[in-house]
Amino acid sequence: MPEELIARGRTAEVYAWETGKVVKLYRPGFSVDEANYEAKVAAAVQEAGVACPRFYEQIEVEGRPGLVYERIAGVPMSEMVMKAPWRIPSLARRMAALQRQMHQPKIDAPLPGQREKYTWRIEHSDILPAPLKSRLLAAYAKIPDENRLCHGDFHPGNILSTAEKDLTIDWMDVSVGHPLGDVARTSILLLGVSATSNPLLRLIVDWFHKAYLSAYFASGGEQAVYHAFLPIVAAARLSEGIPELQGWLLKQAETVYQA
Repeated sequence: MPEELIARGRTAEVYAWETGKVVKLYRPGFSVDEANYEAKVAAAVQEAGVACPRFYEQIEVEGRPGLVYERIAGVPMSEMVMKAPWRIPSLARRMAALQRQMHQPKIDAPLPGQREKYTWRIEHSDILPAPLKSRLLAAYAKIPDENRLCHGDFHPGNILSTAEKDLTIDWMDVSVGHPLGDVARTSILLLGVSATSNPLLRLIVDWFHKAYLSAYFASGGEQAVYHAFLPIVAAARLSEGIPELQGWLLKQAETVYQA
């Protein structure tokens, strides 16, 4: 086993590996299929040319499946926001630029479909009433498909920043679909934090969110499509089982009645 533990999570531990590399080792009990899927995702994302840590190979260490990545000497952008909130305008522009770069290339890779993912989550929700499900899915049917890379969990905590560059990490909710569905997902994530925070943190998050949206749409984009996605994405997030957000997400999903 490698000796230098860098990070520990629910599913895996990250250790220093060879020079300039880390290895992510899944905890005992997790299936090798999960590591296989992560390796497939990492390879597809890297092939798309987006800004992310380089993926080297899939290995096994003492019976534990692992993936070897580039080691990045950076800090999460979320830490930078909290330590220096006066930098919010510039940090939000950097985050928006990173996501726009991600959304540029058309993707032909064996990754999950955004529409299938959101539709399944809405259809199988135990919280959404049937009439609301129908309205949400009818509204979703009016939004065209696109084949762009969508992160699915894009927020400042999943951006590693160095003096030279910003890199996106944690691609396990990736899909191929409409980029504005991905932007709406980021909004729902940020606004959900705001809705459950103290007044000071709410002020910081709301400021960051507003600056991020302004920067993303500064270069164009159909804001009407983004707004149409918001209740759909909120409804889909209900399936993730976050009790403190349940009422807020349901309220956001219900705005489809006004669309």
